[in-house]
Parts: sequence; C-alpha cells; structure tokens
Amino acid sequence: MRVAILIAGTVLTLTAQSDLPPGILLLARVKAHTRMELKRLPNCSCLETVHREITSTGRKLRPLDVVRLEVLYSEGKEMYAPPGDRRFAAEHPSAFAGGGMIGDGYFALYLSDLTGEGRVSYEYKGEEEVQGRRLARYDFRLPAMMSGHTIHMIEGTGTVGSSGSFWADPATYDIVRLEFQATEIPPFLPLAESSHSVEYQRTKLGENEFLLPRTASTRMIRLDGEESLNRMEFSQCHLYGAESSISFGMKEEVPRFATTMASETELKPLQSELEITTRLSRPITLENAVGSLIEATVSGNVPRKGKVLIPDGSAVRGRIKRLEWNEEKGGYYIVGLEFREIDAAGVNYRFFADLRVLDRAPGVGFTLVFDSTQNKQVAGSTEILSLPEVPGVGTFFVRGRKLDLPKGFRMNWKTRSLLP
Repeated sequence: MRVAILIAGTVLTLTAQSDLPPGILLLARVKAHTRMELKRLPNCSCLETVHREITSTGRKLRPLDVVRLEVLYSEGKEMYAPPGDRRFAAEHPSAFAGGGMIGDGYFALYLSDLTGEGRVSYEYKGEEEVQGRRLARYDFRLPAMMSGHTIHMIEGTGTVGSSGSFWADPATYDIVRLEFQATEIPPFLPLAESSHSVEYQRTKLGENEFLLPRTASTRMIRLDGEESLNRMEFSQCHLYGAESSISFGMKEEVPRFATTMASETELKPLQSELEITTRLSRPITLENAVGSLIEATVSGNVPRKGKVLIPDGSAVRGRIKRLEWNEEKGGYYIVGLEFREIDAAGVNYRFFADLRVLDRAPGVGFTLVFDSTQNKQVAGSTEILSLPEVPGVGTFFVRGRKLDLPKGFRMNWKTRSLLP
C-alpha cells in the first residue's frame, strides 16, 4: 500500500506539472538555483574598472574618467577599497569616485531582489538566441515597496522599483543576463530615466566555480537632459579570507560592516615592472567561448635582483574574458585574455600585468585603421578604432571572420602594482 501511494503521488505530480503554463517549472528551478548560488558565494574580491561618460542636452557622450576599485563581497555585503588597499569600507562607491555617477549591487543585490519569494511578478517570453546560446527570457516587475534598489543623487536618496527582463540557461539554470529600468522614481529626485544591464558568467575561485558579474552598464538621464553612462568590467577575481566586525550606532537600525583583516588566500603578489613573455600552449579559435580556460608558458627566465624569480617554461593560467564579433568595417573580433596566475617552481603568483606587445600575425593588433571616405577616388580622413584599457586584461582586435591565435603565439606583458 505504501508503494502504491508513492507511485500514485508521482503520477499526480507529473500530471500536474504537465498542465503548468510554459516556463513556470523552469522559473521555479532558476529561482531556487540562484538563491543557492548566492548562499554559497564565498568571500571574494574583484577589480572593478568603470569607464564613465557624460553629456549635456543633445550632445554626444564624451569620456569623463576611469574609476578602479577593489570590490570585496563578504557575508552578503559589498565593500570597497582603492586597488591594492586591504582596508575595505562599506561606504557607497561614490565615496571613492569624487563625483559623477557610480553604482553597486552587481554581485548579489539585483539577483537577490529578482529571485525573492512573493514580491516579483514574472512573464515567460519563450527562448531566444543570445550570443550563440539558447536562453529562456522572462520579463519581471518589482514594486518599490519590496525593492532594495536605492538611487543616490546630490538632491537626495530614494528607493525605486524596477521592471525588465532576464535570460537564463535552461540546462544549467544560471541567469546569464539581466536588464531593467527604474520605476516609481520619487518625485523629489530630478531623474527622468535610469537603466541597467549585467552579464554574469561562471568564474573559478579556488577549486570551485561561482556565478559572478562579468560586465555591467548603467545609464542615467536627469530631468535637465544631462546623461551619464557607465561601462563596467570585473576582472582579477580571487578568494579572500576576512574577519568582519559589526558595529551598531546608537540610532542606527542597519549594521555597518568594517573589515578588520583581509588576507589573500590563493596567490602571492608579483613585483611591478617585471617583463614577462608568454607563449600560448594551445590555439585560441572560434571553438573556444568566453570563460574558457587558457594556458601558456613563460618564454625565458624572469630575473629579479640577480636571481631567477620565474623560470623559463613556468605555467601561466587564465580565461578568455572577451570574444566579440562585430560586423562593421568588414568584420572583426575583440579578444580579451585574462591570465591570473603563474606556477613558478611550486610558488603560485598572482599575475596582474598590462599587455605590451603582440606577436606578428595577420589582422592582429591593438588598433584598427579605416579610410572613412566612401568615394575611393577622393582622399579622406582616417578612422582609428582603439579599446579602453582594463587592468589585468589584454584586449586586442583580430580583423576578418577567421579567428586563429596559434599555439606558441607570443605576448609580452609588464606587471603592475595594485597600489595606485
């Protein structure tokens, strides 16, 4: 009788699930999976590079500046410090930027709001192809009264709601992309529009992989027409061990976190100004994907104070950070490689360096040069495309539809200090 009840229950459950509208069961699994991912997210730190642009009414966006911060995620909180500084603070990142627009919440806040119980409405929109992957799209709406999204402006601070879309992998249940706009903007904020996007990917920390932000963007338009655009990249992510103290002010209801100790648990830092040449151990082609592991070896001994610090042949490991195709100008790829560690005779070092020189190969370079004149018989101006610098990530162009960085492809790097 007991077996019969279990079987009957199974049949009823399967029948009930088959009657559910499309996307309902997948949504439940995506939400449960995301909550579990947030729960298991360890103390970790990433280097956040923010390229900020701004414009007044009706004018073209112009570069404002570049902001670099170390972001420490610890116990559900994001804390910030200048690159290389171990004294993280729970202040809003605007405290480090000296004015202008800058945001937070990319590690956990947005995903936590999105997958909360009983406060978000969803609508399944079917599957779409996004960057070569079949992803399930859901539209959502989150009311301001249930939101953790706060906008800080000179004129004041207010909580807003949000509406937008997210895309999840039906096989792994990972949320891959998130786009949303602010709703229910308080009338005392002189804000016409605020929109955000975040791309997530699997990142290896220690022996395990975790879902972390890869890139993000934020656009804000004030009522007077001033527009701000931030484009963010997260790189050099690694595990941290941290002891945090929580202090409550006399009239404070929200605890303030202050890191009293934060020590890197994985890798030793390398001195700055070291020149290191690497050679790819395997080719990089279109069969690779963003996030794929890459390996190289050090070409030639790297000396330090008369001794060999890094021997010839030492293993260098990292990931593909960017692999983007652009149809314009005859077509080209943007390739971003992030090497993160060197195994030098049993000592593991953190690899943090700028890419200085690329091996000679057809169509490979740091810039692309085009003749912008449509009439070939008339001399015209030259257009040069270049890429913004992202510390620790070597980014370059490959012209044409074929992508093939061969085994042995050489790259020369110069290490840099994490301190400003």
